[in-house]
Amino acid sequence: MTKREFKKAVDTDKLSGLSQPKKFMESDTDNKQWSDYLEAITKEQENYEQVLYSVAVEPSLKEAIKIAGKNRGRVKGGAKSIVRDAMTSYFEKHPELFE
Repeated sequence: MTKREFKKAVDTDKLSGLSQPKKFMESDTDNKQWSDYLEAITKEQENYEQVLYSVAVEPSLKEAIKIAGKNRGRVKGGAKSIVRDAMTSYFEKHPELFE
Protein backbone atom coordinates (compact mmCIF):
# COMPACT_ATOMS: atom_id res chain seq x y z
CA MET A 1 0.00 0.00 0.00
CA THR A 2 1.13 3.53 -0.71
CA LYS A 3 0.61 6.56 1.45
CA ARG A 4 -2.19 8.85 0.28
CA GLU A 5 -1.28 12.38 -0.79
CA PHE A 6 -3.00 15.07 1.25
CA LYS A 7 -3.22 18.77 0.50
CA LYS A 8 -1.27 20.95 2.88
CA ALA A 9 -3.44 22.79 5.35
CA VAL A 10 -0.76 25.44 5.73
CA ASP A 11 1.44 26.87 3.01
CA THR A 12 4.92 26.23 4.40
CA ASP A 13 6.59 28.13 1.55
CA LYS A 14 5.45 31.50 2.92
CA LEU A 15 7.47 33.46 5.44
CA SER A 16 6.64 32.70 9.04
CA GLY A 17 4.65 35.22 11.04
CA LEU A 18 1.11 36.38 11.35
CA SER A 19 -0.75 38.37 8.74
CA GLN A 20 -4.27 39.72 8.62
CA PRO A 21 -6.61 39.14 5.67
CA LYS A 22 -6.91 42.26 3.53
CA LYS A 23 -10.67 42.47 4.12
CA PHE A 24 -10.09 42.66 7.88
CA MET A 25 -7.54 45.43 7.56
CA GLU A 26 -9.79 47.68 5.46
CA SER A 27 -11.67 50.26 7.49
CA ASP A 28 -15.05 51.37 6.18
CA THR A 29 -16.01 53.40 9.26
CA ASP A 30 -14.08 56.54 8.38
CA ASN A 31 -16.18 59.62 9.19
CA LYS A 32 -19.59 58.36 8.07
CA GLN A 33 -22.57 60.43 9.12
CA TRP A 34 -26.07 59.16 9.90
CA SER A 35 -27.25 60.31 6.46
CA ASP A 36 -24.66 57.99 4.85
CA TYR A 37 -25.95 55.04 6.87
CA LEU A 38 -29.59 55.93 6.16
CA GLU A 39 -28.88 56.02 2.42
CA ALA A 40 -27.17 52.60 2.61
CA ILE A 41 -30.06 51.17 4.67
CA THR A 42 -32.57 52.34 2.06
CA LYS A 43 -30.58 50.73 -0.77
CA GLU A 44 -30.15 47.50 1.19
CA GLN A 45 -33.88 47.33 1.93
CA GLU A 46 -34.58 47.63 -1.79
CA ASN A 47 -32.21 44.71 -2.48
CA TYR A 48 -33.31 42.71 0.60
CA GLU A 49 -29.74 42.71 1.97
CA GLN A 50 -29.77 41.96 5.69
CA VAL A 51 -27.37 40.82 8.39
CA LEU A 52 -27.98 39.51 11.89
CA TYR A 53 -26.96 41.55 14.90
CA SER A 54 -27.45 40.13 18.38
CA VAL A 55 -28.05 42.42 21.32
CA ALA A 56 -28.70 41.46 24.93
CA VAL A 57 -31.83 43.15 26.30
CA GLU A 58 -33.94 42.72 29.39
CA PRO A 59 -36.47 39.86 29.22
CA SER A 60 -39.40 42.29 29.56
CA LEU A 61 -38.19 44.36 26.59
CA LYS A 62 -37.75 41.22 24.51
CA GLU A 63 -41.30 40.14 25.37
CA ALA A 64 -42.67 43.60 24.51
CA ILE A 65 -40.93 43.53 21.09
CA LYS A 66 -42.22 40.01 20.46
CA ILE A 67 -45.84 40.90 21.31
CA ALA A 68 -45.76 44.18 19.38
CA GLY A 69 -44.27 42.33 16.40
CA LYS A 70 -47.07 39.78 16.44
CA ASN A 71 -49.65 42.56 16.64
CA ARG A 72 -48.03 44.43 13.74
CA GLY A 73 -48.08 41.25 11.71
CA ARG A 74 -45.59 39.38 9.58
CA VAL A 75 -46.70 41.04 6.36
CA LYS A 76 -45.85 44.47 7.79
CA GLY A 77 -42.42 43.32 8.97
CA GLY A 78 -43.25 42.22 12.51
CA ALA A 79 -40.70 42.64 15.27
CA LYS A 80 -37.90 43.29 12.78
CA SER A 81 -39.61 46.39 11.43
CA ILE A 82 -40.32 47.66 14.94
CA VAL A 83 -36.66 47.37 15.91
CA ARG A 84 -35.58 48.93 12.58
CA ASP A 85 -38.01 51.85 13.02
CA ALA A 86 -36.85 52.40 16.61
CA MET A 87 -33.17 52.36 15.68
CA THR A 88 -33.50 54.65 12.66
CA SER A 89 -35.63 57.07 14.70
CA TYR A 90 -33.03 57.09 17.48
CA PHE A 91 -30.16 57.78 15.09
CA GLU A 92 -32.11 60.59 13.40
CA LYS A 93 -32.52 62.23 16.83
CA HIS A 94 -28.83 61.73 17.72
CA PRO A 95 -26.65 62.49 14.67
CA GLU A 96 -23.85 63.61 17.01
CA LEU A 97 -23.08 59.92 17.65
CA PHE A 98 -21.49 59.79 14.20
CA GLU A 99 -19.25 62.83 14.56
